[in-house]
Amino acid sequence: MVQYDTQGKDDTEVKGLRFAKVLVWLVYAYFVFAVVILALAFVMQLFNASTTAQFTEWVYRSADRVLAPFRGIFPTVQHDNGSVVDFAMLFAIIMYGIFALAVHALVNWIDTKIGARQR
Repeated sequence: MVQYDTQGKDDTEVKGLRFAKVLVWLVYAYFVFAVVILALAFVMQLFNASTTAQFTEWVYRSADRVLAPFRGIFPTVQHDNGSVVDFAMLFAIIMYGIFALAVHALVNWIDTKIGARQR
C-alpha cells in the first residue's frame, strides 16, 4: 500500500490561510480606521470645529480621502451657526461599518479553517 505525505500539503494550506488572515486583518484595520476618522469628522463638522487647528485639518483631510467614493450621494445641510450635517458622511460610516463586520466574519471563518486544518 502506498502512503502519501499529506502533512506537507496541510502545512502549506495553513500557511496560506495565515497569510490570508493577515491580509484580511489589514483590510479590517483600514475599515475601522475609516469609521473612526469619519465619525470624528462628522462630530467636528456638527459642532463647527475650527478649521485652523492642525488636528482638525488632518481629520478633515483624512476623512476627505475615505469619503471620496460616497461624496455627492446625499445633500449636505449647513445651519446658520456654521454647523454642517453631512448625510453622505453618515452613509459612509454605516457602509464602512458593514464592510468591517463582513471582514470580521471572514477573519472568523479563516480562523475556523486554520483550526480544522491543524487538528
